[in-house]
Amino acid sequence: MSFPNTTPGQGKSPARPVVSAEAVARLPRWPLWLLCVAYVLPGFIGRDPWKGDGLSFGVMWQIAQGQSSWLVPSLYGQPVGGGWLPYWLGAASIRGLGSWIGTIASSRLPFMILLGLVLVQTWYAAYHFAQREAAQPVQPAFAASISRSGYARAMADGALLSLVACLGLLARGHETIPELVQLTGFTAVVLGLSLLPTRVVWASVALLLGLLSLAASGAPWLALLTTLTITVLLLKLASRQVDLAIHRNPVAGSAQRAPGRGCRQWSIPSIALACSAILSFGVLALLHGQAVARWPGMEAFQHFLGTFAWFVWPAWPLAAWAVWRWRESLGEWHVLAPLALLALATLAALLAPGNAATLVLVLPPAAMLASLALPVMRRGSMAALDWFSLMFFSLLALVVWVLWLAMLTGFPAKPAANIARLAPGFIAHFSWFPTLLALLATTGWTAVVAWRAGRHRHPLWKGMVLSAGGVTLVWVLVGLLWLPVLNYASTYRQLGQQLASRLHAEHQPDLPASCVQTLGLSLPQQALMGYFSHAPLVPGSRGDRCAYVLIAPPMHNSSVSDTSPAAISAQVAQQTLRRAEQGVLVWSGHRPGEPDEHLRLYHRRSNGR
Repeated sequence: MSFPNTTPGQGKSPARPVVSAEAVARLPRWPLWLLCVAYVLPGFIGRDPWKGDGLSFGVMWQIAQGQSSWLVPSLYGQPVGGGWLPYWLGAASIRGLGSWIGTIASSRLPFMILLGLVLVQTWYAAYHFAQREAAQPVQPAFAASISRSGYARAMADGALLSLVACLGLLARGHETIPELVQLTGFTAVVLGLSLLPTRVVWASVALLLGLLSLAASGAPWLALLTTLTITVLLLKLASRQVDLAIHRNPVAGSAQRAPGRGCRQWSIPSIALACSAILSFGVLALLHGQAVARWPGMEAFQHFLGTFAWFVWPAWPLAAWAVWRWRESLGEWHVLAPLALLALATLAALLAPGNAATLVLVLPPAAMLASLALPVMRRGSMAALDWFSLMFFSLLALVVWVLWLAMLTGFPAKPAANIARLAPGFIAHFSWFPTLLALLATTGWTAVVAWRAGRHRHPLWKGMVLSAGGVTLVWVLVGLLWLPVLNYASTYRQLGQQLASRLHAEHQPDLPASCVQTLGLSLPQQALMGYFSHAPLVPGSRGDRCAYVLIAPPMHNSSVSDTSPAAISAQVAQQTLRRAEQGVLVWSGHRPGEPDEHLRLYHRRSNGR
């Protein structure tokens, strides 16, 4: 790090990195685009909805079918959280494209676009942060000058690669869940802050859309806290701009202190923040009581730290190092804004009870800060990260290939036996197309490793190439080679079809089809069983008149002496369950490898059919 000349009246200026002109070498666009496409598509294509995103899919499907209100999203009459925007996007896509590409694929298309938008916004936010004067490196005295845009582009490439390398985005970014919409909105907020104060109108648009997306996707409290945080940051930015102008030109700077000039300069962001706050309050009024925040106990806090450590890897150690090395610049906008949003997102995830998906909001600001570590990392530290990525992801890729071979041939025997135990009944089939794509991905990884092992030491983004490429390689291999067995073990398609066949066999042509009461099924189970079976499900006590009861035991017993509303409700459910089990068992089943999740269908004896 370097300490340039001091600004008059300010003492020592913030530290700035010293890099060579070769460090801002351009990363070719086509490999970067290919990496992003290879990262986004797997996980969205070729599988059924699973439990993780089954609830969201079920609500979208019911809204598109007219079985749920657009203004009050629900699943079989049960209101759900997550705001409106995620369900509207999926339902609108199903309405418009479902007849062409299918219900499942059309429901995922908006979320594929959102994940791509997150990557694009992250790149541009890092680019504009790095364009600021305080973020630029020291110009060499006797060597070729460093291009401002070239340096910003290299930093943006590093931030994008850091985001792709994060394991948490891989885990949660490929599901049709409200948190992905929140992530898109939060990244738009980061982009809006990076555009200030040079592009005020575009910054205000990004801030407004980002905050409204947060509020409309189940995070109105976070939208309000983000609005408050941005307001404080804008006050600091405006004060700093005026102070710098006074030091450079006292006459012009004093003119900027005039009330009219300041109001005109910051009026558009202020209006955007005011509108966001008002609408967020409106959302809170409509959704009052749905948002729950709770300070965790010691055990929950330790679990959060463990989850955070792998979820934000490898961005968090780089971000921590960047904050330390740029400690003289903590008041500068390119450090302060991402750091403030990182702290806010971490606090929101900490207070969200048992919801690890909220941690995805930490990733964009963490990637911004991680990119700041690239020009100040010691060569040994970067080499250690490279070697770790090379060994770890190469080993994982080898494991994927070996297990795929075991599924096809039965050799090696032990992995094949483990797969047969976890997915009983699965029969693997060889397919040329996914195998060819997997071979191409592995060849590409080999080429990247060979490039990194060569004499390419200068580009700033070089240290994140193996991490991002390794994550993408393993993700592509899993999506191509393992997806059939994973989908077989996780889908509810077979169970739903079995239930539909049993109900069809039980149906008497001279009588109308009866509804099916559900007891003990979670909301995702109800959504997926309802979609794949097309059975008219009626949850809980509202289905007491149904001829059939679908049960997912066990249901935990509640003490008779417990008079709390939850305990009384549980006791009523247990009584209903006991009455239902007195009927005739007509079907039972479970997902492969999940014998504990055993569903049973009873025909009530009291029904006259």
